[in-house]
Amino acid sequence: MVWFDKNFGIWYILPYGKNGRGAKILREQQVIESVLRRFEELLPELTLKAHREIAHRTGVADLVLDVQIGDVSRKLVCEVKGVGEPRYLRSAITQLTEALATYPDASPVIIAPYISREGRKLCRDHQVGYIDLTGNIFLRFNHVLIDKSGEGPPPSVKRKYRRLFTPVASRVIRVMLENPERSWTMMRLSAESEVSAYTVYRVFEWLDERGYIEKARGATSLLKPGYLLDLWAENYDFSVNPSRSYYSLAKGFRAFGRQLKELKLPESQRYALTMHSGASLVAPFVRFSDIHLYFEGDPETIVQALDLRPVESGGQVHILTPYDKGVFYNSRRLQDLTVVCNTQLYLDLINYPARGEEQARFLREQEMPF
Repeated sequence: MVWFDKNFGIWYILPYGKNGRGAKILREQQVIESVLRRFEELLPELTLKAHREIAHRTGVADLVLDVQIGDVSRKLVCEVKGVGEPRYLRSAITQLTEALATYPDASPVIIAPYISREGRKLCRDHQVGYIDLTGNIFLRFNHVLIDKSGEGPPPSVKRKYRRLFTPVASRVIRVMLENPERSWTMMRLSAESEVSAYTVYRVFEWLDERGYIEKARGATSLLKPGYLLDLWAENYDFSVNPSRSYYSLAKGFRAFGRQLKELKLPESQRYALTMHSGASLVAPFVRFSDIHLYFEGDPETIVQALDLRPVESGGQVHILTPYDKGVFYNSRRLQDLTVVCNTQLYLDLINYPARGEEQARFLREQEMPF
């Protein structure tokens, strides 16, 4: 089967041959053709004087570009990858290091359809340039620096991110972020996150591909919890939690909190504060008036118990139906009130328009180790 990705101008061909090697080479060939065709669009600052593709079997590099900017000329020795995630970029960096023995005066560059943020950092850390077809570009040579950000991940990559942060898969991520120093076997993490071992396996596979985890002696641990939290925050949508707003006769959060402390719920129901009301009990930073809480069960129970009045607008109490029970993982009791874990608190706050980002940053600085 063959299909065309209009975002990159690349034809994709299903694998054939052992380990799909033939398809991999064909895909990388399409990347080369695309970057040469779009070179002036991607890098108007440079003039492409000449290029030379290198036979794949030589193993030296994939492409050599002779470029010029002003009176400065430079040779770029390029390794082309079909996937721009750290797992694949590490091998490219190794290959480029070897290629520099053949081209000692060249600058090493990786070219891919899209290079993730983690991949871009990996390249910079190893002093390797990069060019991707969405416009992420980093080149440094002589006194020249070209540093550009592209349009963001293409739809195909965004879909992959969404699959990682589906309700069930996100339970695994949440558990690992809440225990960043812990190593996990697949079965222990399956039990802790209340998902199948297969789900854990798929999440591990995705995280390994992007360089977020390390495997040693049958156990898996997080390598970059901060990057993973940032990635989740970029792909998290608070509106997935349906919300209803109410007016409370309680004057302020303290008075509301006293009512909440006296609330008697059956075992099948539970709540947890989030947003500013939750953060005020963990790392208070900003003043607030709105109160947000997750509630599992029939909301009429808490509405009647707290004498809340439904309103179309202007309510200061917001009861959220959690998109998944994982939001309650690692909830804690603070001042006799239940608050979601720091990971969930950060996710809910970071994109909240009413000073949520300020509060989220302070929470992370004070209470989160990454």
